[in-house]
Order: sequence, then C-alpha cells, then structure tokens
Amino acid sequence: MFDPQTTQPIVGKSALGFITTHPSQVIYSVKRFMGCTFRDERVRIDQTQVTYTIAEMQQSKVAVHVGEEIFTPPQISAQILRKVKEDAEAALGKKISQAVITVPAYFSESQRQATKEAGELAGLRIPRIINEPTAAALAFGLGTEPQTVAVYDLGGGTFDISILRIEKGLFRVKATSGDTHLGGDDFDLAVVGWLKAAFQQQHGVDLPVEEDNSVRTDLSACARSQLRKAAEIAKIALTQATEYQINIPNLFTVETQCLGLEATLTRTELEKLVQPFINRTLDICDVTLKEARLQATDIDQVLLVGGQTRLPAIKEALRDRYGWKINDSVNPDEAVARGAAVLGARLCGYLRDEVKLWDITPLSLGIELANSKMDAIIRANEPIPVTKWRKGSQAFTTQRDGQESIRFRIYQGERPIAGDNEFIGEVVLNLATTRPAGEVRVNCMFKVDHDGILHVLAEDITTDGQPVEKTFDRFYRLTQQEVDQKLEEAKVHENEDAVTNQIFQLEEEIIRLQRVINQDKTSDNLLLVNLQAAINNRDINQAEELLAELKSKIIN
Repeated sequence: MFDPQTTQPIVGKSALGFITTHPSQVIYSVKRFMGCTFRDERVRIDQTQVTYTIAEMQQSKVAVHVGEEIFTPPQISAQILRKVKEDAEAALGKKISQAVITVPAYFSESQRQATKEAGELAGLRIPRIINEPTAAALAFGLGTEPQTVAVYDLGGGTFDISILRIEKGLFRVKATSGDTHLGGDDFDLAVVGWLKAAFQQQHGVDLPVEEDNSVRTDLSACARSQLRKAAEIAKIALTQATEYQINIPNLFTVETQCLGLEATLTRTELEKLVQPFINRTLDICDVTLKEARLQATDIDQVLLVGGQTRLPAIKEALRDRYGWKINDSVNPDEAVARGAAVLGARLCGYLRDEVKLWDITPLSLGIELANSKMDAIIRANEPIPVTKWRKGSQAFTTQRDGQESIRFRIYQGERPIAGDNEFIGEVVLNLATTRPAGEVRVNCMFKVDHDGILHVLAEDITTDGQPVEKTFDRFYRLTQQEVDQKLEEAKVHENEDAVTNQIFQLEEEIIRLQRVINQDKTSDNLLLVNLQAAINNRDINQAEELLAELKSKIIN
C-alpha cells in the first residue's frame, strides 16, 4: 500500500497490517493479474476476490486503483522488487544492478514480459527469467547424484509441478504443468465461506455472498478483509496446531447492533474444505507424469515448495497417491528465491561448479508445406534453448516459375495437417530474383531462447539475398489447459492422423516415381492415376497395392 500521509510505498507484512483499516488501499495477489488483459475470464473472476479496485485501461490492460492513482500490475510489482533491492543493498553494503527473476512454469510470454518489465522499473537488469520449479531444484542442492525428481510448488496464487532429470550437473525438465489460478488464495476463500456459514449459524443472519461473481456492496470491504485475514491466519496456524480459535469482533452491523464472530476451526475441517483444490493439484500431477512417460515409481523424491505445502494433508495426499519420498528440508517459502540466488551467483562467477538448466517446449513448432502438411522443425519436449535448421537437402524452394516471395506460415501443435494446429504467425521472404520453380534454395532457422521466445530466420542462399528474421511470443501464451486440449485433440484423432501421415508418405513416393515415369514413356500412367485416386479416397490398402505394382513395372 501507499502511506496516506507520505505517499511512500509500504511493502510486505507492514502493508498487510493495514488490510482491516484500509482494505481498498492494500494490494495483494497482484501476480494473478500480471500480463493479463481485463477481458480475460480469470481476471473477471479474480477481481471479485480482492478488496481493491481493478479497472480497464487502454488496449484492455488491467489497472489497479489506489485512491486517485492508477497503477499497472508491473508497476505494483516493481515497488516490491525495489524494496527487496534496497534491503539487499543495505545487508550487503553494495549496489545491486542485476537480478534473476523466477516465474511459474506455465506463465505465458506476456506474463513473463510483464515480470521482466517490473524488474526494469525497479532499476534492475534481468539477465535470466527461470521457472520456479527449476530454481527450487537448485535450492535443494541437487545435481551430484543422478536422479529423477518432482517439484511440487503450491504458492499463494499459483501451482506448478515439474519433473526433472538431474545428472552430472545437468537439470533437464522432462515435463511441466500447472495452473496459474490455483493456490493459497483459494484455500483462504474456502475458509471465508466456512466463516460466513458459522456467522449465520450463530446469529441467524446471512452475510452477503457473491452472486454471479460480483460482490454485493452491502458487505463492506473492511468486513471482507477481516474475514480474509482471519482465514489466512487460521490456515497458517493449523499447519502445526490441530484447532484454532477465531474471534472477529464487530464484523457486521444489523440495524444498530454490531455482531461479531467466534468459531473454532479444526485441522480436519480445514482439510475437508481444501481437499477439492488438493485433488486438482494431483490431477495435474497425473497428467505431467504421463507427459514425461514415467510411472510414479520412477520418481526418486518430491521437493515441496511454496508455503501451502506446510499443510500436512498435502504430504499425506502425495504419499497416498504416489508413495513418493517427501523432501521438505528447505524452507518452502524461500526455496525458489534461494535457487534464483544460486543461479545468479553462477552467472556472476561466484560459484564455479557447472550447472546447465534445460526447460522444454510444450508443443511442436513448424511450418505449413505446400500440401498442407505440418513440417515440425522443433519437436514437443525439446530442451531449450534450442536451434534447428532446414538447410542443404532439407532447404525450401519455390513452387512456381517466377515466384517473387516465399511465405512461411508457422504453427504449434501435434496434428499432421498444419491447419488443425494453432497458428502463430508468418514470415515472408522476398526473393532477390525470379527463377524457374525449384531453382531457389532457402534455409530456415527456428530458435527458442533461454526465455522461451521463438525466433524464425529465412535466407535465400541462391542469390545471397537479404535474410528476414522475426520474433514470436504467441506460442508461449498457451495456458496449460490449452496445451492439454491440443494434446487431447491429437490423441482423439490419433487413428485419423496416422492415415494422414501414411498419405503424406505415399504422396512423397509418387513425386519420386513421377520423375522416373516422365523419363520412361513406356510406364503405365493409368496406374499412377488410379494410385492418386486411391489416395484421394484415403484408401491406404488399395494405394499401397497400386504403389507396389507401379514400382514393379518401373523396375522391370
């Protein structure tokens, strides 16, 4: 929040202390709004769960109202980073100019860019942005023994699960998944609902509830903040205690009477309230194991990260479902920050031991060919950074005489037909000279950098023309749900796509045979016509029989 007298920012627990007296001035959980547009469905829901005001700016950006001032989420985050920077400088006795920043594994590119912007607004250069689960693995000091670990990271607003293979200082992410709107905030709101029910039971009066995701104004922001603060305190207390006494005086006024709330919340009741959210995390873990092509028994240990993992029910759920060995030896609130510090020390040369961090691409990236086929240049689950070329015998060429340009349409997904995948954008290479079809040779490069940004370069090597390069971030904007949907679509159409791939192979074989047929006037062109008809009808068995017959006649 900002001090009403001095307008100076107040950060951390000091700010949280004002939430019951200045509820509309205290900004929390702003991470959920980073890099989002006001029209995002999750923003519409999340804005009803906070006591400050969210509004729409130009280009549908999210704005946070603090009194008469308007801030963007990166500007709010910058205030926090600036305070951390000042505290670190005071402790170290030196200026700090750079920082490694961590983000949830499935933060989109726009969310990552907003996070980087916050760092720059705080006066920091950001040499690396890394995923939180990867940073956590560094904090646990792993890297000497070959092992496969799961990093279960349940924080205040987000959940991530990553599976890493660690060997000889190499951290390779085999699969990662998560939900950027699942965390301790949801636990708090579940307890708030329980407190409202307890109030009704005590006084026979219903506290105003949320209807159609819009908070009714007759429950004051102060009352809502009191409930939320009490819920959070109780949740934290019950990670160690078996029950907790909640006392909120003067919570709500009915006519002229002030009514308070006294209730005892047990750990058993809390675990019942939050079990649906725990189950959601386990479902995501199941999907991630499947993506990594591993069984639960293949995991050597699970690292617990994020303050919510202190709840005993989470450890019990992981043991019961997977039988995993739990590693909670590092403070879960500090693990990610410690890992970022370790990487920062290595980047600065303070630590000499070699560690390599490999994240992965969630889906394949490729180009649409002339026959509509998806040419996957970077495959799904490739470790990044990664660079792939199509050159030499794989170089692209023109389809028509006198063609003046080549248009590369870029897609993301696992379907064999490009149009069935997610369209990202296009790169247009203007050719220096026009030539007959097939004479121009064009190399194409796909590169995904450390920060998960796609770069595409195309160059005409026949005439040494001017290359063109373009950067895309759209492919990283898919949410985990969207990635799962794309993978599920590929699974549903698996048999159909297998036939499509066979057809593409047959068509490529026909192109090779046509060169021979064009030179051999005695070849049976009728067979070729019938073969093409079988392919058009997707009759693979007949097409393969005709192809074999055609090959036999050509050879003989």
